[in-house]
Amino acid sequence: MTDQDEDSVKLALLAHDLRTPLAAMRLTAELIGTGPLNSTQTEQLSILIRSIDALTRMTGDLVAEAGPGTAVTGRETRVADIVTEVASLFQVAAAAKGLSLDVVVDAHAADTWTNKTAPLRRVLTTLVDNAVKYTAEGGVRVALTALEQGADAETRGLARVSLTVSDSGPGIDPEEGARLFRPFVRGRHGRETGPGTGLGLWGAEQLVQDMNGRISLERAETGGCRFNVEIPVAPDGAGSVPGGDMSAAGAEGGPGGAVRGRQNAGNGLLPFHALVVDDNETNRKLLSALLESFGITTDIARSGEEAIEMVRNGAYDAALLDLHMPGMSGVETAEKLRALRTEQELPLVAVTAALESVGDESLKQAGFQDTLTKPLSAAALYEAMEQARSLKQPSRAPATP
Repeated sequence: MTDQDEDSVKLALLAHDLRTPLAAMRLTAELIGTGPLNSTQTEQLSILIRSIDALTRMTGDLVAEAGPGTAVTGRETRVADIVTEVASLFQVAAAAKGLSLDVVVDAHAADTWTNKTAPLRRVLTTLVDNAVKYTAEGGVRVALTALEQGADAETRGLARVSLTVSDSGPGIDPEEGARLFRPFVRGRHGRETGPGTGLGLWGAEQLVQDMNGRISLERAETGGCRFNVEIPVAPDGAGSVPGGDMSAAGAEGGPGGAVRGRQNAGNGLLPFHALVVDDNETNRKLLSALLESFGITTDIARSGEEAIEMVRNGAYDAALLDLHMPGMSGVETAEKLRALRTEQELPLVAVTAALESVGDESLKQAGFQDTLTKPLSAAALYEAMEQARSLKQPSRAPATP
């Protein structure tokens, strides 16, 4: 294995390991959303959840990118969703400085798609971050506009869009602007206002070039800066995966909406008792707390071996198993549990941050009825429990956790 391959593996492992704390953060945020919140807290929590989801998607992109010989492409995403998502990450920072942060999407560009989700998100993050950081008053504007089809050899026949990030900041001197996309070069205002490496814009230009696009700096009418990014895109969702809406807000109206809405529907899951199997204490506590917010009582097991013993001696209406545990894995545990409960089916739900390392078919063969990926969605967890309930009627009255 070359040094480059080793670095790629290390990056992939780091990105994978980040999913566990991110999952814990999202579950905690979901649980906070089940309590009483005022409108400002609800909006702030929604931004927090969207930020966690954005980081989680970035870790998935890094895993894909880090694999030796893997192209930097992925599932197609609506460009407007990427723009809205990135801008939302800086709403709190902009508001703290008294800045406006506006997003404008041209109707002709609203349904354009890209499979360069990761690099485009990184480029926009760099540009919006700089705009908010170096603007003292006024505001920042992010605009997505449709352009004519490409005319050069690489983009001929492809639809294109323009993404502009403009601000009312101090601007950049034309002489400085000519050098700004070089590595380790920072503008005068940036040097005077805070630390930095001078790599952000250089890296953004490299990513844009990899997308067969171009990036340029112009003087904005407001007196600040305007960075313009032009990239080829797929129009009208051509070749896109189903369910392209990448909104990270709660499925039923913001953070915790799914939890509150379900509980108000009549607590249809009671009585129900589930077993949570995970070697990570934080994951166990958060998953148990979320289930109990649905009215589901829980027991916890710290390993596959402990789970088998508990099922042998107790009665459960479902079991949620982490797939990657030391010793006996989640798949091995599921196979033994299925053999143990042949007389009465025990619905099994897989919980994992690395579905790509197992595969749906393997999980079905092991006896899993459903799979949840981290960070967990409260709505998806509830649906999985409803499905488990339809497969198996409660075997006994709920126990005290």
